[in-house]
Amino acid sequence: MTTQTTDKGILDGIVVLDLTRNVAGPLCTMTMGDLGADVIKIERPGAGDDTREWRPPSWGDESATFLTFNRNKRSLALDIDRPEGRDVVRRLAARTDVMVESFRSGSLAKRGMGYEDLSRVNPGLIYCSISAFGSRGPHAGRPAYDPVIQAYSGMMSTTGEAGRPPVRTGPATIDIGTGMWAALGIVLSLYERQKTGVGRLVEASLLETGIGWMSYHLAGFLGSGKVPGRLGSRGVIAAPYEAFATKDDDLYIAAPNDQLFERLCHVLALPDLPLDPRFRTNPDRIAHREELHEFIEVRLRTGSAADWEALLLKRELPCSRIRGVDQLDSDPQVEALELLLRVPHPTIPDLRLVDLPLSIDGKRACRRETPPALGEHTDEILTALGFEPAEIDGLRRRGVVA
Repeated sequence: MTTQTTDKGILDGIVVLDLTRNVAGPLCTMTMGDLGADVIKIERPGAGDDTREWRPPSWGDESATFLTFNRNKRSLALDIDRPEGRDVVRRLAARTDVMVESFRSGSLAKRGMGYEDLSRVNPGLIYCSISAFGSRGPHAGRPAYDPVIQAYSGMMSTTGEAGRPPVRTGPATIDIGTGMWAALGIVLSLYERQKTGVGRLVEASLLETGIGWMSYHLAGFLGSGKVPGRLGSRGVIAAPYEAFATKDDDLYIAAPNDQLFERLCHVLALPDLPLDPRFRTNPDRIAHREELHEFIEVRLRTGSAADWEALLLKRELPCSRIRGVDQLDSDPQVEALELLLRVPHPTIPDLRLVDLPLSIDGKRACRRETPPALGEHTDEILTALGFEPAEIDGLRRRGVVA
């Protein structure tokens, strides 16, 4: 494996024990690895993280999902259902700063690897548990994935076109959001530990993230009693705030205040619309959204999306053509922000992954390490723990490690 490191990063010296799989947990730990932490990923011998087999989409023979969320980690293939495997975890936890796990709520505690167990081994350990429904309540322990929580949290009821079946969001918004909240909780706990020397239990769940994403929809319901429905591309808070058809492609326009609306009508040569009682204020425009949409779209259909976009941007009106993923890798703004990271890989010569969407002093991820092969660092990690070569061979023969 080729490794290219630029600088140490703000989390240099922090060791993270990663017992996560799928998306939320791996994104959390990858974020810490991007910022300089040493992330040790525990994977099942012979199988590894579930996402290794989530193909397609793939890049060559590698799962695109696994590649996306697992750079800057070392892989230890370890069977934690075996007593010897659990002993390795405890030995790692004793010298680790952070442990992140995404097993079903209570599952690791039954194996003697819960927060109470490992904090006795290491009082300074930051233990982060990521679950589907949280650690308490009638659904604690209930299994779920991102789209299941989109359904449960109400998110899916607001996504899609009115009168048509609900749809999930394209990206895994619940998983990605949960990973971000978990990383924030860990970093805050590390900051506190500098003052107290004591670790913390950090908990994040897919459901909490989903309810968080629905916060203003829920506030609106509690205040008005009205249940939000599916609005397609339209935003519930303003109008016009939606996609419009043009002569060729679709164009999204956001004009959520009176000044922007008046400017939009000027560019579209519709000067009477802001004077119409139906459209004078944002609440008026929301109440008469269908009529407003029709007036604007009739005008937009006289020109192309690209021409209208150029005209609107000249007047600093927020808008964009609806673009596809195929247009992102050559986008000049994406390139200027250096959002696509080239990562060296032994079998993929041109591997590019989306970099950390955060910069500190102008820098994003400080490390450029290939997503690991399953068990690639098993011997290296065990040797650092004090295992002799003969002991490692014995563990391998017994199927504890691979």
